[in-house]
Amino acid sequence: MVTIYTVDSFTRELFKGNPAGVCTSFQDVSSSTNLDILFQKIATEMNISETAFITKANESLSNSRYFLQWFTPTNEVDLCGHATLATAHILFEKYLQNSSIDELIFETKKVGELKVKKCDNQGRLQLDFPMGNPQPIELNREIINEIKSKLNITQDIHAIELCKRTKKLLIHLSSIDDNIKPQQNLIDIDFPSSIRSFIRGIILTSDSKTYDFISRYFAPWNGILEDPVTGSAHTALTVYWSRLLNKTILNGYQKSARGGHIECELDEKNQRVFLRGYAVTVMQGQLQIQKDYLLEKKDYSE
Repeated sequence: MVTIYTVDSFTRELFKGNPAGVCTSFQDVSSSTNLDILFQKIATEMNISETAFITKANESLSNSRYFLQWFTPTNEVDLCGHATLATAHILFEKYLQNSSIDELIFETKKVGELKVKKCDNQGRLQLDFPMGNPQPIELNREIINEIKSKLNITQDIHAIELCKRTKKLLIHLSSIDDNIKPQQNLIDIDFPSSIRSFIRGIILTSDSKTYDFISRYFAPWNGILEDPVTGSAHTALTVYWSRLLNKTILNGYQKSARGGHIECELDEKNQRVFLRGYAVTVMQGQLQIQKDYLLEKKDYSE
């Protein structure tokens, strides 16, 4: 059987944070085995924002190194923070509970190696991710008005930046209130051709009395109307707010319906961002099909 877990990330409470699927059943299969079509079908069946899959890193015999991929219900993505946290949480909780290993290394297709380590004995984990690179960008008034209309934004816009590394448009608002409501037709916005391929999501952010910053994130380009808590978005948010507030350690809160807290730290010298948070296992289940059959089957199109 193929085992699937669901985990709520960036929270210590069930049904808060961001849910992710985690499939560990292929961790003994070489990453050179192309299972992308199968993984996509499983992620579509799971129908949550991202499902993570680990396979065996090439030539690695270690229990601390894996190859990691993430799929939304519609496509594979280059990086997913909350599903990485969820994967590390499951490995530590279910497979390495009696091991002295306190750091995991995940090889990836597009973003190099990602490290996740234990912060303490209370379950808090730290993600070591590439630093985002948000830069100011000018958009014409027509596009800005279209963004405001499709998100029902009535607040003032303080700044707009583009993070090409994470393919996210960052918009700094005077506040983030309940009036903001995303529409699926965000994907119809006709961004200039020079930046169109670099926009797969929109971050809205503002300051806060309780946190250093708050945010919301919308990614219908990846089949996700609104993501509850987004680790990859915080690699850009950390850089942006660190420069504004002249701080390297910041507390962020993603103000979705589920909500989630992320402690962020910028290591500008090494071009890294550290994201710290908790995760909680919600559910464990099994696909009613044998793994050996899936590995033998070459065509998953039917």
